[in-house]
Amino acid sequence: MHLHIISSSDPTEFKTSHIASYRLRLSYVYEAAIQLGYKVTGNQNITNNANIYYISKVTKDMKKNISTIIQELKIRKSRILLDYTDDILSSKFDEDRKEIYQRLIKIDPILVVPVEGLGEKLKKIGKKVYVIPDGIDTISNIDPFHKRNLEKNILWHGHSSNINSLIRIISKELLEFKYNLHIVSNHVTFDILKQTRFLKTPKCKLIAHLWSPKQLEAVSKVCDFSILPTGKKWASANRLITNFVLGLPTIAETISSYKQFSNYYCDFENNNLIQMFDSPEKWHTKVRIAQKQIRNDFDHRSLINLWKKILKQN
Repeated sequence: MHLHIISSSDPTEFKTSHIASYRLRLSYVYEAAIQLGYKVTGNQNITNNANIYYISKVTKDMKKNISTIIQELKIRKSRILLDYTDDILSSKFDEDRKEIYQRLIKIDPILVVPVEGLGEKLKKIGKKVYVIPDGIDTISNIDPFHKRNLEKNILWHGHSSNINSLIRIISKELLEFKYNLHIVSNHVTFDILKQTRFLKTPKCKLIAHLWSPKQLEAVSKVCDFSILPTGKKWASANRLITNFVLGLPTIAETISSYKQFSNYYCDFENNNLIQMFDSPEKWHTKVRIAQKQIRNDFDHRSLINLWKKILKQN
């Protein structure tokens, strides 16, 4: 069997990619296929003899080749799987990619999504869907500990696509709090923050760190807790899970994929904010319980087996 993964990266580089859908999804597809003994190739060209084509999340650098890819896939009799990690079809702000996904849907691929609620939504419009959660980064559980900082240090990590939700939170709910906000992200995110003009300047101090798993782990060890605002209804739980693995109490906004962890984090209500700033260590026991659940629910071997099952389907 031959699996060809259509993406902007070589499959051997998925595990270290800064793109979460590559690192936490496609690296699992690649590993599952290798364990099955499949030949695995990957690029933005169509390989003539592939049995299965797996279309990764459509990124900006894939746009110029996507029309050719779609035309080629239309004449193939191979199985086509489409990784659908954001609800782009319902987006009002990403018309280019929305049009691409509309065209991809017309070639009738099997959809693979990270969130059960998104899967149910697609099934209602007659699509065949598999639900497989994102994996988690290879960071060992850090036991929560009291940092004893004179001024609170808070962690936020994410991509530039998440930055508007952070700007919203520090401009409103966290506007009057004084703290050091450690941002682990990429240069695009930092540029957006530099160009942002706040109506009223937040009292926090912004500290930028370029993303890498090692950097994220190092920064987390000086932070008292993390914040996780979100503007994506169907985002996966990977950033919340990562915060727990890092041993950090978390203030989050609830979306579908977070509900199974709702007992372990608090929301942005004013009373919760005050309590978290005063005594984040009171949440340490809940973080430890969350870590145990994560070890069970996101076991690497179990996720690989789910991907194997999909790949072996006729």
